[in-house]
Order: sequence, then C-alpha cells, then structure tokens
Amino acid sequence: MVFGILKDTKRGEFRVICTPSEVREIVANGHEVLAQAGCGVGAGFEDVAYLAAGARVVHSAAEIFARSDMVAKVKELSPEEYTLLRKGQILLGCLHPAANPREVDALLASECIAFTAEDSHRHGSPNCEAAGKQGALFGLESMLTINGGKG
Repeated sequence: MVFGILKDTKRGEFRVICTPSEVREIVANGHEVLAQAGCGVGAGFEDVAYLAAGARVVHSAAEIFARSDMVAKVKELSPEEYTLLRKGQILLGCLHPAANPREVDALLASECIAFTAEDSHRHGSPNCEAAGKQGALFGLESMLTINGGKG
C-alpha cells in the first residue's frame, strides 16, 4: 500500500498526522510512504527526518492524492482537495459532516473510503486524552493559594 502524508494547511494548525518514527514502522511493514514536503515542519520534523525514515518526499498534495492508496492529515480536507479524491482511495482526517455538507457531498461523489480521526481513537479523539489530562492540571493549578484558590 502507498500511504500519503498530507501537509495540513489550516491556519494555526502545526500538527502532522504521522511522525518519522511512525513512518519507519509503516515502511518496515512493507508499505511505501509519500510525505508532502514540509508536512512535519510545524511539529518539529524536517523533511530529512522523513527521508531517513524511508519516506519519499513529494512536493504537492495533488501528487500525494494521485499516487497514494491512503491519504491522511490531521484536519479536514480543504475545498481544493475535494476533486483530488478518487474511488476506493482511503482517507483519514478530521471530518465534520454536520458542519460541512460540501465536504460530505465531495466524499460521496468521489466514492472514497473515509475515516474520521476523531472517531478512530479509544477516547473518541487522539486529542481527548491529552486535553483531559491538561484540563485536570489547569484545574489543580487554579486551586493553588498563589492563584487565589483555597489550596
């Protein structure tokens, strides 16, 4: 299988769906990985790290979509990507069907196989566990006397 890692283009989004360590594991299991140039820069992973892990770095989302059996990104597709999907291609990303009927129409028209990342994790979202722990820590911090709490 050819697995494509898309660069997230949503404003303020710096995460990447797959780290070089995960790429190394995917490649070790006999798959090919295509990483869009710059896909991990915001998260601290340079293209050379993806190359060292066994990925091939390509320069456009269009090339990722054209060559990959499965494409993945952290956030939802951009409208420019809707027409790049194809029948039978697997998509993993954040999908918000209730809030984005245009995206739903594009997914249905493409006949791709779409999985929503937020429903593919044991906590409902890969962010839920971290957010829950962070929330508990902030709650504890607010209870400290130095922050006006009762200690």
